[in-house]
Amino acid sequence: MQLWIAGPRRKIDGIKKKENKPKKRLFERSVNQNPQRQNAVLVLKHSTAFPFKTRFNRIVCSYCHDEFEPMAALRNHIQTDHSNADHNSAFYKVVDDLKIDITELKCNICSQGIQNVDILMSHLSKDHGVSVNFNVPFGVLPYRQGPTGLWMCLDCDKTFAEFSQINGHLRSHVKIFTCDKCGATFLSEHGLRQHERNFRCYKSSYKPRFGKALKHRSNTEIILQCSTASPFRTWGQNFNCVFCRVQSNDPNGLRTHMAARHANFDIQLVFSRKLRKEFLKIDITDLQCKLCFMSIENLDDLMSHLKNDHKQPINADVEPGVLPFKLNDGSCWKCAICKIQFSDFISLKKHTAEHFQNYVCDTCGEGFITESALIAHTKIPHDNKYHCSRCVATFSTFDERNIHIKTQHTKLPYMCVYCKEKPRFATWELRKRHLMEFHNYKPGAEMYECTTCHMTFKTRSQKYHHNVKAHRTKKESEYSYPCVSCSRAFASKVSLEKHITKKHFHV
Repeated sequence: MQLWIAGPRRKIDGIKKKENKPKKRLFERSVNQNPQRQNAVLVLKHSTAFPFKTRFNRIVCSYCHDEFEPMAALRNHIQTDHSNADHNSAFYKVVDDLKIDITELKCNICSQGIQNVDILMSHLSKDHGVSVNFNVPFGVLPYRQGPTGLWMCLDCDKTFAEFSQINGHLRSHVKIFTCDKCGATFLSEHGLRQHERNFRCYKSSYKPRFGKALKHRSNTEIILQCSTASPFRTWGQNFNCVFCRVQSNDPNGLRTHMAARHANFDIQLVFSRKLRKEFLKIDITDLQCKLCFMSIENLDDLMSHLKNDHKQPINADVEPGVLPFKLNDGSCWKCAICKIQFSDFISLKKHTAEHFQNYVCDTCGEGFITESALIAHTKIPHDNKYHCSRCVATFSTFDERNIHIKTQHTKLPYMCVYCKEKPRFATWELRKRHLMEFHNYKPGAEMYECTTCHMTFKTRSQKYHHNVKAHRTKKESEYSYPCVSCSRAFASKVSLEKHITKKHFHV
């Protein structure tokens, strides 16, 4: 019988000690047990090949995951900061062959220039006695740039200006492994097996777990799972991470945070907080399909691509469940659907929601994004629900209020706030004349005049307190709490204490 205590496992009463191995050791052991990756380690160890990863077709250091542009900057970075790095760490979270740059490929043992990886491995085996396993692939995917910076295909004579172009082209020269369930493609059988273990592929019999009222969220799940769409929330002009409390007014900063901290996020955590009867906001600035790495322009094209090319169960009869935005770098705010441009994000957000208001109230004509929002709206009585912000009028419908404002207040922007009827005037001069005739308004420093003794005051509050003290109309018994420091009196002890605290705190 073995006895264990809480915390690290320790030996008790002569019982055999059992320790948890660090994750790094387990990861290194998995690399050492994979013959393809053993060959790839030999490439890194004995040549000037530079390993790298990609994040949305952007080049990332395999060791520290910093982004670099151009590739020459990555080469200098690895030579400077990772010259003695553990080569096994370059394979962390790599499911396919390791990407390497062989623009300046040389043998580290003899400094001989090498043309490609095949020649390198033969050279290491014959000339230096390095044990190379030629029965399995070498586990690397090589890239090369020409003297002008163009990316060169090693299998044909084609050249490409952008990394995303060469990245897609190379897949035409290698064997592709395809998932039978979702159609995702991989460059290695190892990547396909890892996908089958970790990726919950959608089947045609997939049923959403959110119920009938939120059936659009099945589309939302598929979009987030199968594309690079980045979910976000907003607070004023700031963009919030949906998983933690990080805020940024720079969309680039938010995308960098999501790629670095939440690259493999749990879809269910996106919905852990209520969306307040609206769709989830997503950034589709760098929209790509995760199943085939194809760049896609807009949300409609993405849904058609996932449904037709990858047989994803996108439900075309319901809404997509997301509000798409192209945040770009935050310098311009253009609608991702109709391309109309706005001066700020708040205006863009309000406009984008109008594209998805398919639920309309029959009584007042107000539109809503979700059915649940409409149901909540109909539970509120519509009798004179809408108030005019410029007068005391009320209306039963939203359209009636708009018509009232357009016909009654368009040419009368100035309102008297002292009259009960709230009359309006076309010009400031007309309102000033009204204030002078009916409210004892005096232009200049002393504007308010007492109608009893004709004293003038700067504010209405000063005139009011003067009337209370000098021309009381109430009974003396109602002001039974006089102030000992001035002539003021109050109807309650609480009012007197507030007055003393505010006016005579130094006494």
